[in-house]
Amino acid sequence: MFFSLIVPTLGRVAELRALLDSLTRQSLTTFEVIIVDQNGDDRLVPVINDFMNRLNITHLRSTVRQCNHARNIGAGRAVGDIVTFPDDDCVYTDNVLQTVSRLFADAGRPDFITGSVLTLEGRPGKSGRWHPVETAINSHNVWTCLIEFNFFIRRTAFNAAGGFDEGVGPGTDFGSAEGQDLALRLLEGGFSGRYLPTLHIMHPDKPLALTTARAYSYGVGMGHVMRKNHVGMTTMATFLLRSVMGSLVYLLRGDIPRARYYLLTFLGRIRGYLSLRAGAVTPAPATG
Repeated sequence: MFFSLIVPTLGRVAELRALLDSLTRQSLTTFEVIIVDQNGDDRLVPVINDFMNRLNITHLRSTVRQCNHARNIGAGRAVGDIVTFPDDDCVYTDNVLQTVSRLFADAGRPDFITGSVLTLEGRPGKSGRWHPVETAINSHNVWTCLIEFNFFIRRTAFNAAGGFDEGVGPGTDFGSAEGQDLALRLLEGGFSGRYLPTLHIMHPDKPLALTTARAYSYGVGMGHVMRKNHVGMTTMATFLLRSVMGSLVYLLRGDIPRARYYLLTFLGRIRGYLSLRAGAVTPAPATG
């Protein structure tokens, strides 16, 4: 099984080097790395040159600074059976690709596989509330079973779904949930997904100040994607209640920054769901 790892990158150099270094230690070596460089200079050239003899790297340029646009560009050049989209500040544990290859070949043969997060120090990540057990993915649990950098998809399914929606995600008004949007469209198209909490990719936790600054935009993205994909009101209500309760709990504890984070998340989810633009964005077709 051959993998295409598509890495949109902007502004990070040392982090990309760490990712590429981790890829040189993969126990499965049948993969390509497609770097979609959104920088306006050559800062990545020395890093890429350092790994050219150790990894199968394609270096693409994009003048558009938008993550899903870069992902779709990379997917259009991919030749792998499986496409995946590591962040430029991820680190792969040594057996990630070998594990995923085996999972795709196991009984059930899912069309996409997701996993969870460890910090760079090897602790469980704080990026969301994770589903505790292995499960088939559906429209209710996809919100706790998926993060974009640990999302492996058969390329035929990715293309059939139309790739990532370039109107959603970082760099747009709807700042998150682009992975859930793609997964929901895959499910709607008859494809199946599997989540394994023990399938880890390492990623740094973001500081609370940064996550709070993004909370409203991320909430807007989630609400928008829920409405766009006609997610049931029970699911929407569940996640609204979680953000409200989170805000109240931290307010009572006197933790104002975290209370503010959950309040902004709640307001964003409401705004995204009620947006007149919700449902108006169509996925950009992937090629290749």
